[in-house]
Amino acid sequence: SGPAEEPGNPAHGIFERFLRAGECREVLGSFGELCQRLGLHGHGLQLYHGLKAALNYWSAKALWSKLDKKAGHKDYDQGTAC
Repeated sequence: SGPAEEPGNPAHGIFERFLRAGECREVLGSFGELCQRLGLHGHGLQLYHGLKAALNYWSAKALWSKLDKKAGHKDYDQGTAC
């Protein structure tokens, strides 16, 4: 439970814009806005874990599941290489 799980939370809409973005500037812009809205800083795994903790609703969880599965592949050294 947390503010990002509340119905109508603005972070959800920003995340959906990020998912639908078709151009690089839209991806980067919406991602930056999302991090700012959630008060997230840093990079790499620190940022990823912060996003996962802050956005724990169905659409985000589907993406986290795919990314975690991919990161666990041997090519990524079980998530430590990337």
